[in-house]
Amino acid sequence: MGDLNTCLLKDNVRSARLNCLVNSVNFVLLPLTATHHSPNCQPSLLDVQIVSKPNSVLLHGQTTAPFSYHDLIYLSYRVRTPKPKTKVRLQRNFRAICVDRLRDDFSRIDWSSLFEACTVNEKIKIFNYLLLTLYNTHAPLRPVRVKHLPAPWLTPTIKKCMQRRDKAKSILKRYPSDDNLLAYKRLRNLCNRLCRDAKRRYIHSSIEGLSTGQTWKFLRSLGVGKDCDSTVNIPDLNLLNKHFTNPPLVVASSVKVATLASLGTITNPTSQGLAHPLSTL
Repeated sequence: MGDLNTCLLKDNVRSARLNCLVNSVNFVLLPLTATHHSPNCQPSLLDVQIVSKPNSVLLHGQTTAPFSYHDLIYLSYRVRTPKPKTKVRLQRNFRAICVDRLRDDFSRIDWSSLFEACTVNEKIKIFNYLLLTLYNTHAPLRPVRVKHLPAPWLTPTIKKCMQRRDKAKSILKRYPSDDNLLAYKRLRNLCNRLCRDAKRRYIHSSIEGLSTGQTWKFLRSLGVGKDCDSTVNIPDLNLLNKHFTNPPLVVASSVKVATLASLGTITNPTSQGLAHPLSTL
């Protein structure tokens, strides 16, 4: 969203280049009317909204701004926060240790190798080995799923409303009726509205006063603008080198003639100089 100083209501080189640039990256210009109304000048469409997923646009539009010649443009975009991946950590359960058995095994450790070691590094290595062996016997490492922390915008009031909602849902399952269904829906809608409003207030208060970089860092923590997985499977380098070192295939003359004839039927673009579409924007 922004003022690109290119009127899309005019059919000229600048508007053609902007449209070509947007289409080349598979973006979409959202439809708007004239957004700039300067005195003694013809209204122009300078403020644009460009999106990559038009299906995610809930609503968009413009409204008059009494303090500027430009209209205020607004956009509501559907952003679904991705579910965080489950984290698994290896931990020891020290609470389940039998202290008496641990003390007995500790008393039976043979420390002679530790005393006979010549250097400090060897002594530390032997000591760590003996101690870890004892730990692995009485408190072995086990995988533990890390629970996600509760959302920071959940207040005690919202949690209490959720409890009432869950209770109403349980009653509905045990005693299905229209009244119980209506009561559950009311509490469910109330919880959704409270969560949505609390989340908005939390985001607005969190980004207030932050720099651009800090704002994007916070938004990425919510899953907004998160980079996609860009891993690339690299082929066998020897096969790749063999492909480019081998002599190229000989193309039949008939194929060349057919290709040139096909290219000759393509019409030239209406705008000139598309090699640098941003040069005159």
